[in-house]
Amino acid sequence: MSSNRSTSRILQALAGRRAANTVDTVAARFLQVFQEHGVEAAQIPRLLPEIRISDLQTPATLLAALAPEILDKTAQLFGVRSHWLEGVDDEIYDYLAVNKQPETLLERLAAICANQQQTLCFPLRVLTTRKALDWHNDDAQYLALVLVEQIAMLGEENICRYHVYRDGFDWSHLPARLELKAIVRVVFDALHTPVPLFVVSRKEMDDILDGKLIPRRFLNGCQITNPSLEDYALSEVHSHVARETEELPAVLAYIERHHLRAYSFAQEETTTPPETPADSPTASTPPETSKPPKPSGKRQAQADNWESIRIAARTLWAEDSQRSITDMIRRLQKVPALKAAALSESAIRKHIADLAPPGIRGKSGRKPKQSP
Repeated sequence: MSSNRSTSRILQALAGRRAANTVDTVAARFLQVFQEHGVEAAQIPRLLPEIRISDLQTPATLLAALAPEILDKTAQLFGVRSHWLEGVDDEIYDYLAVNKQPETLLERLAAICANQQQTLCFPLRVLTTRKALDWHNDDAQYLALVLVEQIAMLGEENICRYHVYRDGFDWSHLPARLELKAIVRVVFDALHTPVPLFVVSRKEMDDILDGKLIPRRFLNGCQITNPSLEDYALSEVHSHVARETEELPAVLAYIERHHLRAYSFAQEETTTPPETPADSPTASTPPETSKPPKPSGKRQAQADNWESIRIAARTLWAEDSQRSITDMIRRLQKVPALKAAALSESAIRKHIADLAPPGIRGKSGRKPKQSP
């Protein structure tokens, strides 16, 4: 396109002048933000009618067109900072955090779903420095979550806005890993869409977490990755390539304890809520919309842990109603996140016996002696 050649000439001219005139950074970044979101120069007026093709001919004409309200509208369109567009600093995105507050991401995703005209495809995507995640590996394994929101269609091309969660996760850190698995499981169950994993270098991850990169170039490949992140949060019943299934009871317990299924991801015209999978402990009960505050302290921490153990036991018995209480206790003690290994068998039995299926209650789990 001739407009693309004109834009390239503008960028080259601005690059040579930027050291002498910092105002030129504004024009360069204005063009950059469109290009890095997949918008060709000739298409800019389709998203921003205030800009005409003639404004893209020279640095002087473009700078003359970039009034403050145009920059603010561009920043809002792509979810970037006006200060970055204006050349004030190098931080493209505001700081979004999700660690220890998963509801912030789920609330934002629910709002995005409500505003979409069509079903979202792969709205949650994850950047990682290591494709083969391993919960037994103590080395740092960094991940960053990105919500992808479609804002326009230009021909057959989706133009998206990116919500980059910059606090990141370390897969080797147990609390962070459980939280991340819980988020992914809730999103997968609600939207029935995989959560792809895309590998970036450590330097690229640092720049992403510093808010200095637009992530489209990393997220725009094939969305069916092997593995995808939900494989780490599903049972073998729901995924033939399920991984780290030993931790699934703790993940489902986290979801219930934090009421993460209380969020609706339906579009506004949709009235039927999504199905809840059979292995979820909340499958037969409606989610609560609010959670009363709990007292803090050691006693409450112990109560929370017993609650998690009970949720995990109920989940496992839902999948296998023939599992004995003794087998259940051994299974629970193998889940590090439940902290059951340090608990006595009798204590665990006391807390879970009432959850056992009717045919299992009262059974010791030992095989009966054979008659001589």
